[in-house]
Amino acid sequence: MSKYIVVERLGQSAIVTINNPPANAWTLESLKALTLAMEALDADSRVRSVVLTGAGERFFSAGADLAQFASSDRDAAARVIDAFAAAFNSVRQFRGVTVAAVNGFAVGGGLECALACDYIVIERGAKLGLPEAVVGLIPGAGGTKALTERVGVPWAKRIILGGELVDADTALKIGLAEEVVDTGLAKIVAISLAGKVANQSRSAVLAARRLIEVSAQNTLERQLLLEKAAFLELIGGDEQREGVAAFLEKRPPSWQDDDY
Repeated sequence: MSKYIVVERLGQSAIVTINNPPANAWTLESLKALTLAMEALDADSRVRSVVLTGAGERFFSAGADLAQFASSDRDAAARVIDAFAAAFNSVRQFRGVTVAAVNGFAVGGGLECALACDYIVIERGAKLGLPEAVVGLIPGAGGTKALTERVGVPWAKRIILGGELVDADTALKIGLAEEVVDTGLAKIVAISLAGKVANQSRSAVLAARRLIEVSAQNTLERQLLLEKAAFLELIGGDEQREGVAAFLEKRPPSWQDDDY
């Protein structure tokens, strides 16, 4: 779709590579390309999961190309921020599973992209942070919310207000990453994690995903009502009947390639 975003298919997974060397910085063009790529993958019922990674060995993404803000043009800056929001929302709204394979520095908009994914796998030697304040800016693509939800207020303040870059072990300890792997293995492990969704019912994954995303906003009583409604909606569906039949017959389920 674009020289800045490379999409490869691997079975029921897709690998989306940020390809803007040397640091895989985000521009209007690359952000729009990511949006188009994710929307196309979301519309393809054969794609169950997506792995996002960066080209090369040093950077997942160094964030926004700061030259876009050098003129102090607020209208131009607004267009960039809107493009960030659209691009990362397209990642969040993908109906399957998304995994960030962080193969190097993921800072600013790079980390915000990773935070838009369901899981984060990080290589040893990589660093993560939101250092926008050092150039007189703040995270503008969901970083203040997404980071706080993952690591809590104290660590979010330490990373954003203090400009601290955290290493792989710290990221794992504070909940910023799900797994730490050796250099060169992030994409391989991420593909393995993403591929596990192929064993699950498509309709059940989508229903559970929606419930997880709203759970923090609901009381237990409200969440129970939503779970009951979603559970009953699945009852009698092709996938529910196939899943139960396969379990009782002690065989793997055979999921169809139909849309959700």
